[in-house]
Parts: sequence; C-alpha cells; structure tokens
Amino acid sequence: MSQHNIEDKSQPDSCQKNGFSPALLRPRSILYLTKVSYNEPKHEVLVEFSCESERFVKREKFFPFILFSPSIEKDKLQSLLLSAGFKGFSLEVSGQFLCLRALSFSELKRISNSLAVFINKKPLVLEPERVYLLSKGWSFFDSFEKIDDFLYKLPIVTQNSNSLQNSNNLGNSSNLKSSNSSKNVNNLGNSKKFQNIPDLGFFLTKEIPFKEALELSREDVLHLVELSAWSNLLSVPLSNIPKSKGERLELFIENLFFKNGELLSFDSSSRFYSSNGFEPLGGVEPLSKLDFSFVWTELFSNTFFNIGPETRNCSCCSPALLEAKNLLPSSLILVRFLGDNVFFESSSESFASSFHSSRPFKDLRVAKRKEFFLNSFPIGPFFREDSVLLPLLDARRLISEGKVVLVSSKGVSYSQTQNELKQINSQKNASSQNQLPFHDLNWFCLNKESFFSKEIRSSTEVLLNLRFILDSNGDSLFSSKDFSAFYLDFLHSALSFSLANIPNQLTNSESKFFSTALAKGIISVQEATIAKFKEFSEKRGYRVLHANKSAAFVKGFDSLKLAKEFACSSNLPQPIVAGFSSKRALGFA
Repeated sequence: MSQHNIEDKSQPDSCQKNGFSPALLRPRSILYLTKVSYNEPKHEVLVEFSCESERFVKREKFFPFILFSPSIEKDKLQSLLLSAGFKGFSLEVSGQFLCLRALSFSELKRISNSLAVFINKKPLVLEPERVYLLSKGWSFFDSFEKIDDFLYKLPIVTQNSNSLQNSNNLGNSSNLKSSNSSKNVNNLGNSKKFQNIPDLGFFLTKEIPFKEALELSREDVLHLVELSAWSNLLSVPLSNIPKSKGERLELFIENLFFKNGELLSFDSSSRFYSSNGFEPLGGVEPLSKLDFSFVWTELFSNTFFNIGPETRNCSCCSPALLEAKNLLPSSLILVRFLGDNVFFESSSESFASSFHSSRPFKDLRVAKRKEFFLNSFPIGPFFREDSVLLPLLDARRLISEGKVVLVSSKGVSYSQTQNELKQINSQKNASSQNQLPFHDLNWFCLNKESFFSKEIRSSTEVLLNLRFILDSNGDSLFSSKDFSAFYLDFLHSALSFSLANIPNQLTNSESKFFSTALAKGIISVQEATIAKFKEFSEKRGYRVLHANKSAAFVKGFDSLKLAKEFACSSNLPQPIVAGFSSKRALGFA
C-alpha cells in the first residue's frame, strides 16, 4: 500500500472555464477520509485518506482555536487576555466570527477557563481533530477524488445542474471544497449506482469482503456501519462514538454551537417545570398517535419563531403591541380580574405546575381538577381587582372572554391576591407586599436569522436528499447487500433522530446547553401548538384523549385527515401519524 503527502487545492481554472472536469479525462481515484491526528509539539494535523489499494497522508500546520460571535469586541478581548498574563495567542477576524488561536491545545483550555471567569460564559473548546474537520467542512468517511496530487471533496451525487447537497458534510455550509467531477446523473430516479457514496467495506471488515462479513455476523457488521454513519455526522472517530444516543445528540449540538461561536451559559438555579407526560397503552379504545417531533424542529426556523440564544429578546425588535407577531408564548402579561372566584385551565402545563406548587389553595385546585376532569391543575382562584402575570395565550383568551383587562400602566404596585394574603397572614401573622414587574415579555428577532434556523434548514435539505436517494435506489442496493444502502439508511436515521430531538435536549436540565430562558421559550411554543391543536380538534368533533410535548393521542383512526386539516388551517408543519392502537392490542404499531 503506497503512501504519499498530498495537497488540497481548488480545481485548475482552465478546467472550470472549459466546462469539463479533470476526472473525465482519466480513471477516477476515490479515497475516503479515515483518520485524523493532532501533533501538538509540531503544531500540525495529519489527515489520512485511503482506499483498498493506497493510502495518502496530508500534513498541515494547525493551531487550535475558539470562535466568538461578532458581539465580542476584538480589542477588549485582547486587552483582557493580556491583562490575565496570556501571550501565546492570536486574534483575527475570520468571516463573521472572531477567531482566537493558541499555540497549544492545553493553552487554549487555560484561556477558555480564564475567560469563563471574566465574561460569565464558557467558550467551547473541542478536541483539535474535530475542530480541524469542522473548519474544513470535512468529516470521517467523506469521499475525495485524487487528481494529480490534489484532493477534491465529492458530493454523494450530482443531477445535471441541480446537484444534491453534500450529504457527507451534514449541517455544515462553510469552507466546503467540493468537486463537480462526478458524472451527471440524467435520470436520478432510475439510476442504480451513485459513484460517490462511500464504500467502506475495506475499512470496516478488513480482509473479509463486506457481503461475506454480513452473512457471518450481520449484527456486528451493521453495528460498525451504524457507527461509521454517526462518525460522519459528528466528525469524531469510530472509537469515540458514545454508546447512548443522548450523548451523541450532545455532540451534534456541540458542533452547532462551536461553528457559530456561541458560548455556554452558566444558568441560574431558578426552578424549572417541564412535563414529559405519558403515553397511553391503548387496549380500551382505538387510538391514533400523532408525532410532533419534526413540527418542533421546523418551528425553530425563522419562518416561524426563529428560536436561538442569539435571537431572543434582541434590541432591534422589541414588540409594542400584545398582538405583535414576534412575541413568544412564554411572555407573561399583566392583567386585572373583573370577577370573583375565577378559575381557568391554562394553555401552559408548565405554568400550571409552577403556579400550583407555589401558591396557596392547593386543595381547591385539586377539587376543581377532579370535578371537571382536567388534564392539569387549574389556575386560581382570583378575585376582582387581583392583578396577575399570565402566559400570553391565556391573557389573550381571558381578555376576549371579558374576564380580565390588560394593565396598561407601568410600575403597578400590588400585593398578592386578597385571599392569598388572608391565608398567608393567618399562617405567618405577617403581610407580604411585592412590586411585580410590568409585562414580562419574550420575543424573537425579525431581522437576523438564528444559527439554529440556518443549520436546521441545511440539515433538513440533506435529510430530504438522503430520503430521495434511498427511495429511488434502496431496493436494488439492499437486495444486493451493498454497503452503500446500509450506510445511507443509518446516516438518514442518525440525522433524523438528531434533528427531531434538538428541542428535547435543549429543554433537558442535564444538558450543558440548557438555558432556562431558552428552554421556557421552546416549551411555550410546544405547549401553545398543542393547545391550538386540541382546540382545533375538538371544534371538528375529534376527541384528543391525551397530549404532551412529543405527541397527541386521538380517538379513532382518522388522524391523518385531522393532521392535514390542522396544518392547512393553522399554517403550521403537519404532524406525522406515528402509529395506531386497537382494542385488542396494547401499545402502538
């Protein structure tokens, strides 16, 4: 097996001007990126590209770095680092980010820890090998074509002038070096082979051909193929792929944060309520399960709520009206009640849980819940002239019903509700006077697209392309037990899982990316959407037996029609019919 040092350069201009690719002039040599190693003493990265017959090694000078968003000023950051005694670093503007490089990885970690103390946010420091790959727009098992001693990254397939996105570089849209050297596929739907889909059997099963290895130990071989797909998605080597999908999801989000210069927050220890709900087993009456997972992911985009840590409560789009389109459902609106002994069911289960656990009269709310068979504890009781901060959707509904009015003057000073004070006074022999804030508003930016929105749009396009390839060619590839079919299927599943579960991970208090403010915004969007779905369903005669952040369970088997009607009427993404449960079987098929 031969070994050479190679360079990575763009295609010669003459080839591009003449409208043809060098690959069409000579036999193709396809290599796969199989190994990356960082040599700290020599300040270099070694990248290995290999196939069955040869191996190439690319050496490149490399200094580990951290990216910062434009909100960090270069001069101030440099002055801060110098005053802290750091010298072996450089600061440069790279595209839209500020790039901090250090002489060594260990020094970069020291700088990161020191900055966390001063700016109260933690810069992400990833292992140098992963940073190198992310900066190049490469990943493990990407396909490359060797022409003379140059390497060109290949997309999985091209279709005339309309090429599919590079599926070997999921979710990455920067610094890509790709080649147009693959032959055009004139009829993608009828094509049987994709020359640029990785064929890694030589690497995973070594001396044994992939098809033979599959027959000898199908489970073990497919596990290796699955790991190779995750390795490509996460830009980490096979040996470093975590066992749990939750940890893999953390790495996926970690890459998104790093590429966009987003720092980690040291979240406050404020109380946080989030109900995961439960899944009915069925067996009593026929149920349909509607999955909202991908609805939440789409709602991150700037088409809807533009959710992201850097687009929340921006300075340029502060809403002035209660009906402003960029108000998030997590906003709390100050209202004054017009009647006595008022209870209501909130659109927000998390708000209802928080209210019930922290306010007096728990026994009354428990009784009301039992009496009216409510899914959550009601909010109340309230009496005339009580002023309270309520979730946006609740406030709008109660105003329309004439039960409350909007408090429109700032600096409202009020005590807790009259009856709460009586109970507290009798228990503690003291009164409690509070100065509550005016409306507690949360909004999203209308001018700048969040990095979550950009990355999700890019990855969703890749996901659709992978699905198209599998649907068009899967039968022939799977029947021939081709490595490509299994690899693409696992790649599609890994990306699909990651996209669908980003919202859940960001609302998981155990995640290092958890932020109470961001999590409340995400959950409020989920709860508002589910509340809108339940209201829509009931008006059309459907019975929603249960709904949570993940799914809604509808009586009967006509849920597909309901899902389509809801999506069309509300201009929201359509939930997916995920399964059915009959009277004769428990669980969902």
